Amino acid sequence: MGALRLRLFPRRILVAGPYVGEFGHELMDWQAWVRAQVARHDEVHVITYPGRDYLYPGCIVHHHDIALESAGYKHGRLSPAQLESMARRKAAELGLRHYDLMTPLHVCTRYHQNFLLPAKFELLGRPAANSRMSDLAFHFRQIKKTGPDQSRNYPLELCDRVVSACRAAGLTFFCVGHPLYSYCPAGVEDRRSEDLATSVAAISSARLLAGELSGPMHLAQLCGVPILIWADGQWRLDNCERWNVFRVPTYIVANDTHRPDPERVNQQIICALADLQQRTDGFRHPCDTPAK
Repeated sequence: MGALRLRLFPRRILVAGPYVGEFGHELMDWQAWVRAQVARHDEVHVITYPGRDYLYPGCIVHHHDIALESAGYKHGRLSPAQLESMARRKAAELGLRHYDLMTPLHVCTRYHQNFLLPAKFELLGRPAANSRMSDLAFHFRQIKKTGPDQSRNYPLELCDRVVSACRAAGLTFFCVGHPLYSYCPAGVEDRRSEDLATSVAAISSARLLAGELSGPMHLAQLCGVPILIWADGQWRLDNCERWNVFRVPTYIVANDTHRPDPERVNQQIICALADLQQRTDGFRHPCDTPAK
């Protein structure tokens, strides 16, 4: 009922959040629904992690202090009552009255997302004119989250071996990601950042983003940048393709392991870049498909 009232009888002010879950779900199961609400309210206040302001143009963004590694999976471990309590405390702190409240609970099912509160996905980045393009960027996930999923980080030794093989092949590359939750091997250009706008600019200057399936891979898809990924489970890759709203090319190294052999990764990188060069006429044309 809450989502239906938001759709039919919006108030002047909207408080959206707090968002306390995984980055990938914020990108693909939350921010686009908030964007779609901006034109329907005079003010939209968003509560999310520090550094994510870029996702919410036209909004007033506030930050919470929930640590990413303890936040939980999907939309996070906080209950609907806890989310509502945090949002109402922030609204009271800001002196807001007679506002609508939108939490991830309002977009928790496909029915809610498709019919009650439609989304507004927008391409997040394009290379700046005359920008220096690199062959690829890496995101080497290195986060230990509270919960059962402790195996997804690519071992540091394997990261180093992938980088060495790409360097020997004459490729140009750099690393992206949050500096606290990703790895940059020694001697590699470090373009990791806590600020999402900076990360979008970096990813948009690479022809390909490579790494274990994680939030920054979905960010690359929203920037129109192809990805090369691996994961332990075909269902993870299927979800990634379902979220690929701009239909950018996706190249798969493995669907059965979080730890593919570095030589295999390097071989797939070279093949992916060759394919991209051919399908974009020498990298002169975008490889994404505009959203309908």
